[in-house]
Amino acid sequence: MDFGSFVEGPLLWLIFLIFAIGIIARLAFFVFTIITSSKDKEFRWGYIPATLGRLFVPFHKAVTKKPLYATLRYMFHVCMVVVPIWLSGHIVLWAESRFEWDWTPLPDTWADWMTLLLLALALYLLLRHLIVKDIRLTSSTSDYVLIVITALPFMTGYFLTHGSLDTIAFLGDNMRIIHVLSGEAMIVMAVFLFCRARLNVNKCTGCAACELSCPTDTLESNDEETFRIFTYAHYQCICCGACVNTCPEDAADLRHEISIGRFFQIVPKQEIRSVELKACERCGTLFAPVPQLDKVGQTIKDEYLRFCPKCKKLNTAEVFYQLSPWHKPLKKIIQSDLIGRQ
Repeated sequence: MDFGSFVEGPLLWLIFLIFAIGIIARLAFFVFTIITSSKDKEFRWGYIPATLGRLFVPFHKAVTKKPLYATLRYMFHVCMVVVPIWLSGHIVLWAESRFEWDWTPLPDTWADWMTLLLLALALYLLLRHLIVKDIRLTSSTSDYVLIVITALPFMTGYFLTHGSLDTIAFLGDNMRIIHVLSGEAMIVMAVFLFCRARLNVNKCTGCAACELSCPTDTLESNDEETFRIFTYAHYQCICCGACVNTCPEDAADLRHEISIGRFFQIVPKQEIRSVELKACERCGTLFAPVPQLDKVGQTIKDEYLRFCPKCKKLNTAEVFYQLSPWHKPLKKIIQSDLIGRQ
């Protein structure tokens, strides 16, 4: 058996087996975490079909914030799903396989235009990650790898069907193998591909609005020592976009990530953001994130930002006393009353 026969035969069936097992395992992990961890106990069963639907129609609440970008992404996803399934050449291979499956193919002209559209959108997404500063600073290597691996099967498939690179000996003789290998890489990537929330460290103020809006407890924050720690469970996320839609600073975002390690990370949550907490200058109590106070301080210049809520009341009593120096018992009365309430 030569290499080409191995790639199109045993290796291809092994890839399909890995894909099937991986998708079933991910579905089981998702159902388990949703049932055991969701704070909305009455609606948690509804999350499962809703999330499966988003695999094919990735609609979420954050669409209204970026309608043009969302539309382009929908077009990208439609082309990515429709072309491989309804391409006439692929249908012929399924008809000739042991399954003997057959269905009506997409017209070749449509398939060509949808392939070119997907490649154009892939180039746009790649340039967006490279040129837009905020996106570039928060992008990881997997973001670029994802775009390249997704586009490669469509590019090689277009070259293969149109003979565009036949003049180059190596590519012309091996384009079919390259196309199949790139398609297999894309299938394996889908098993370890996660859509997860990210918090932009340059924008996030640690207000925890994302946590309050999350319906499944996917995002959580806990104040530990002098920091507020945000944790995230990728299997628990239903990609609803509530965190993105709620965030007042546009710091939350849903991004794809390729990770083999996260596939096996079922229960423990991962830290995605830590924010330093401000200590009250009067009593030392940690009461608010430093970035949030810095943001408020750009608009409001007031010493009250230095105090916790309880000490603000005491400070107000002192201000009243200073404004009314002839009424000396006022401070003692107000302070004793506030201390009694504490």
